[in-house]
Amino acid sequence: MTSPINRIEYEAMLFGRHLAMLPAGRSRRQGSLLDQSAYTLLSLLDAGGPASLAELAVATGLDVSTLNRQTAALRRSGLAERFDDPDGGQARKLRLSDDGRRLLTKERSESQELLADVLSHWPERDQAQLAELLARYNRAIEERSGRHWPRPARDEGGA
Repeated sequence: MTSPINRIEYEAMLFGRHLAMLPAGRSRRQGSLLDQSAYTLLSLLDAGGPASLAELAVATGLDVSTLNRQTAALRRSGLAERFDDPDGGQARKLRLSDDGRRLLTKERSESQELLADVLSHWPERDQAQLAELLARYNRAIEERSGRHWPRPARDEGGA
């Protein structure tokens, strides 16, 4: 008999692969402007608000030099902007630009439409249970790693 951990490991691998095929994944559809790193960073800034490179490094587990390259690409594309820390800190902060927010909203909407289509035959309670279990799984990983990702305010109450 296969253990639950064996099944979870295999299904998690498949899930990651399937997610890569969604519009926001690595295997982007033709015409998409966001790669996976851009989508992830813009989503992080959207959920958590402006952040310094050091704060982004803590959340993502990436080194500052990698984040510097990725955020520079976002700034060059006009999707994010740097500004002086309003609290007087030395580090500059990064935030979504209006164009970045519009593009992220568009990409997220396309991903959500695809997910809704894939899950269209699932009862709403099953969809809600999957969302809750994924959130619990991600929070357990965050607790273990010490890297906590912000959640959009709309998601805090389970909605």
